[in-house]
Amino acid sequence: MDGEELLRQDIVLSKEKIAGVQKYLLKKYPEASSKKRAALLSQTLHQMITRSLPDFKEEEAVRVKLFEKMIQGGNMQLSRYDLAEAAVPYISKAQLEAWLQHHNLEEQAADLFYADDPEMEIEEIEEIEEEMTGERKPLRVRPYLLSTALIAGICILFIMLSPDTAVETESSPAASQYHQVEPIYQGPVNELPEELQFTMIDQEGLKSWLQQRDSMLAEEPYFSAIYQAAHDFNIHPYLLFAITGQEQGFVSVNHPEAEEIANNPFNVFHSWKDFNTSIEESSEIAARTVVNLSKERPDGANPIQWINRKYAEDPNWWKGVTSIFEKMIKDTKSNTNLSN
Repeated sequence: MDGEELLRQDIVLSKEKIAGVQKYLLKKYPEASSKKRAALLSQTLHQMITRSLPDFKEEEAVRVKLFEKMIQGGNMQLSRYDLAEAAVPYISKAQLEAWLQHHNLEEQAADLFYADDPEMEIEEIEEIEEEMTGERKPLRVRPYLLSTALIAGICILFIMLSPDTAVETESSPAASQYHQVEPIYQGPVNELPEELQFTMIDQEGLKSWLQQRDSMLAEEPYFSAIYQAAHDFNIHPYLLFAITGQEQGFVSVNHPEAEEIANNPFNVFHSWKDFNTSIEESSEIAARTVVNLSKERPDGANPIQWINRKYAEDPNWWKGVTSIFEKMIKDTKSNTNLSN
């Protein structure tokens, strides 16, 4: 058996392994909604791919491409050959050989992907590609969370249509791999409804949406500070950003005091004029306030309206926040739906 065939037969991710992970998640999180399980499945599969790739700085973008290839191919399968082929533009032959050796594969298989000259560097390969195409192909590095819900949804649909491929959880190789991945985000516990709790979003899509509104919050450190607070307090990122939209119109970059307002776009402690330290501190305070004001919500009460009773003097504040939240979901094509 030659090197290429060995690589192609070394299956990293398959329909059976995905089914095993799904069954494990169903057993471990029986009360989770289908949306939550889809996110958990997607994150687990991402981690399995990451652990299988060689180490290089572009691995996030390569991981996304591999997922796209797996889905578009229709067979829901990735082999060691697929991973090597995707990584080759970014690693040296020596790195590939070490990676193959680590997985007990013949180092000579690296010759399948490189020119005869073993000293050829990555920069030289890129120059050749540039000469052939006439231009460099830009690599758009997308964040870890991009399109995960869509990917997971497709995976689950595929598995549901093929129940005969399911494997037993306890003996599944995929289930054993799942135990090795990093802990899945589970939040701190709060009383927000699930649709307002933290979920993975397309961060670049949200930044673009904010930029279209000339928002300073699309810039750093503002965007990351708000997103981090949402993560740390288990709040949907759109909810915190929607509050800034209602309070300060997302802070227009054209406002003469934009930098000061952006330090406290939530108007915590009454106003950005009265309290103005840093976006990190105001984001944390706003997030904690949202969580605290969500406690003891009566059955049937609108969750954002319940927050409104103490967050803002305007009794219609919740309507504005809800409208912005729903528009963000619609415009950025999120799969999350707001309900009472």
